[in-house]
Amino acid sequence: MQTATRFIDSPQRRWLDLLVGSVLISMLVFGSIYIYQLNNDARDLTLANELALRGQQLSTDHGCVACHTVDGSPGVGPSWLGMWGKTEMLTTGEVVTVNEEYFSSSLRLAQRQVLAGYPNIMPYYFLPEEEVVALMEYARQLANPQTP
Repeated sequence: MQTATRFIDSPQRRWLDLLVGSVLISMLVFGSIYIYQLNNDARDLTLANELALRGQQLSTDHGCVACHTVDGSPGVGPSWLGMWGKTEMLTTGEVVTVNEEYFSSSLRLAQRQVLAGYPNIMPYYFLPEEEVVALMEYARQLANPQTP
């Protein structure tokens, strides 16, 4: 009499493990390439002052560019290109202007004012005030970007 092989010990399980592992590694590689490209797009802009340059660096360091593009292309979050001063609708139906108050609030209390059409996934950031100011200056300069 032959004993039944459990699925966990079967050759099919080994192939399934290899397949899932390959898919996960592929996602990691292609995701890393995508984020690298977003970071390079952010570096191609000419900024007018050191504060905006600091904001640009912070947007990369804190991972903002993983969700917010700076070239106007779609992303998980709204693009920062041309965002400053724009009027946007929130998921609540309220209309807001992207300014210092909204930007600062979005960083500190991200779940409070979510733009319509975007998922409610922005993490909370506990940034020092000088970093918030630098990010705002960077976003402000992206309202009318200068390319080299």
